[in-house]
Amino acid sequence: MTLLVLYLLALLDGLLCGVRTAMGRCALIQKRSYYRKALLRGLAGAQIISSVALLALLLAAGLSDHRRELRADLEETAARMLWIFLPDAAAVLLSLALRILPSTDIRSATSVFALGPFTAIRPLVMIAGVLYGISSSHLLETRLLGLLILALMVSLEFALNLAASRRQSFEIRQLI
Repeated sequence: MTLLVLYLLALLDGLLCGVRTAMGRCALIQKRSYYRKALLRGLAGAQIISSVALLALLLAAGLSDHRRELRADLEETAARMLWIFLPDAAAVLLSLALRILPSTDIRSATSVFALGPFTAIRPLVMIAGVLYGISSSHLLETRLLGLLILALMVSLEFALNLAASRRQSFEIRQLI
């Protein structure tokens, strides 16, 4: 169950990364379709990363001489990660929920005081969550899997940003 929650958090993170990398790159007035595509790109990126992580997990479990210990160690590590990731996700979701209110002041305030800082500390939260999770790990496989997933998740926003930049350059060249 804990791994499922981490997977869902990764998908949420991918969705938000997709939108963040698309912000400010489109001159269209009607942006709904543009942002929907950005959400889907982020979701697809998170799904790819989750699939790679699952393959690495299955490979580690298949090659391990101590599967039961590895499973217990992974579950304990994942549970520890949730102590960092769940409060962060709750704060981000609360900030997004406040944007539903029909007040420009509240929307601006959530952007400046919540969503902006949460975006800035995203890599630090991920590093802290994984390091806290693997800090009590007993097995090298668990530590390596945690670090692999950390590297993949931190690189997601970079890759989406690079793709959005290329897409934007292409669109500008089309207009000129």
